[in-house]
Amino acid sequence: MNYLNYFFVKLLFIGFILVFSLFSSSSLKAQNDSIQIDVIQDPLLELETVPILSLLEIEDTLSLSEVYEVIFEYHPLIQKAKLIPALAIQDIRKARGMFDPTIMGEWTEKQYKETNYYQRINAEIKVPTILGFDLKAGYETNSGVYLNNDENLPDEGLFYAGIELPLLRNLIFDERRATLRKAQVFAEMAQAEQQKEINKLFFAVAKDYWEWYAAYESLKVAEEGIEVAEFRFESVKDAFEYGKYRAIDTTEALMELQKRKVERLQSLVDFEKTRLALSGHVWSEDGEALFIKPTIAPSSMGGQLEKFDLQGMLATAAEFHPELLKQNFKLNTLKIDRKLYQFSLMPQLDLSYKPILYPRKANNLALQEDYKFGLKLYAPLFLRKERASFAMARIKIRQQELDLNFTQRDIQIGVEQAYIQVNRLAQMVELQKRNAANAFVLRDGEQTLFELGSSTVFLINYRERYYLDAKLKLIQLEMKYAKAKAELLWSSGQNEFVDLRNQE
Repeated sequence: MNYLNYFFVKLLFIGFILVFSLFSSSSLKAQNDSIQIDVIQDPLLELETVPILSLLEIEDTLSLSEVYEVIFEYHPLIQKAKLIPALAIQDIRKARGMFDPTIMGEWTEKQYKETNYYQRINAEIKVPTILGFDLKAGYETNSGVYLNNDENLPDEGLFYAGIELPLLRNLIFDERRATLRKAQVFAEMAQAEQQKEINKLFFAVAKDYWEWYAAYESLKVAEEGIEVAEFRFESVKDAFEYGKYRAIDTTEALMELQKRKVERLQSLVDFEKTRLALSGHVWSEDGEALFIKPTIAPSSMGGQLEKFDLQGMLATAAEFHPELLKQNFKLNTLKIDRKLYQFSLMPQLDLSYKPILYPRKANNLALQEDYKFGLKLYAPLFLRKERASFAMARIKIRQQELDLNFTQRDIQIGVEQAYIQVNRLAQMVELQKRNAANAFVLRDGEQTLFELGSSTVFLINYRERYYLDAKLKLIQLEMKYAKAKAELLWSSGQNEFVDLRNQE
């Protein structure tokens, strides 16, 4: 009897739990249905506050080569870089000025208490030569009561012509010739600096352009996703009214639509930000900042997959990379300094000879009559300054050689890294294209099952989400590949400007 009572009580308890569970689930379903109906009837869901891409009315496309054209003509940094060689040319002119002929004149006179103490007139023309010696010619006349004995000259004055010739130091190489040679080297260095600045700017432009391109393509994908999600939401909502789908299916379709609208907003933000970032490189002929219109779209030209020759890129970098050229030119200037300091270790012995040509005849230029002759000797005993300068020049050359070796290795590694990146990204792009194509097949298959009633809103959203993500990832990989190509050219000391112009 006790056993039967226990069994009856247990059975009653289980029945009570089942009834409570059924009542709770019915109440929850009714509550969800009422909430879903309220959400669907929200008037805000019928308002479209986000501009659709098609409403932007794309007028034309702008390729990277066209951007380069405008930048090369009008960008302030390019204009500044174009002035670098002109500045170097003026440095050469300045150095050559040390070889310009000069005219010098002096007139001094003293008159005191109606007495002509002295009057000295001296005029001279000096012609420096690239060979190290100077040619001189002049006229001098002196008169007056108080003159030194060596200043007494004929009333007609004297004409003279002569030469000043260094015999030891400065004969083969001197500071004037060293300055001119360094100015010529600096002019070549200026060309490399100009190319370096242009390459750097074009690399930055390429990165901004492909960011803009990726944002535009991502915005198109977002619009595609919204178009499909809106159609599905309306279809599910209509089917719900006929009892084909549950209220929770309409909620899921609505959430997916709202999610894609949020993503479209972010895509719009990215599109505008990247468009403005690229516009920062665009200037007019008058030096005014320009903006790329929102109705202009980027072009994919220049982003296609290519094959590169690593050894050719390394050889080009070793021979033409602007940074290596600058380092080599700097090494050459240090070698010029070393040569100058090496000759400064010699004693300075200068010879001057000036035949007096008037009033004597000019055909008598013998040393024994009517001339001025001189020797000037300068020789520091310990040569500490000269030896220190020469030693410092040798040390600086060694330092520069080490810098050059480091730069060469750094550039080589940069080219190889960029080359590996380009090749791997090309492979990733190809694989992702296949992945996106397969995702499209899965999406279409799931769509067919959904239309036949053999699938759910969750599954079709999942397949579609995977397909859209695959397309977005493909766009990002294409952007990375295009930027990697620009980086490879930049690493090897080149830019895309000429190549893209030849493709048009």
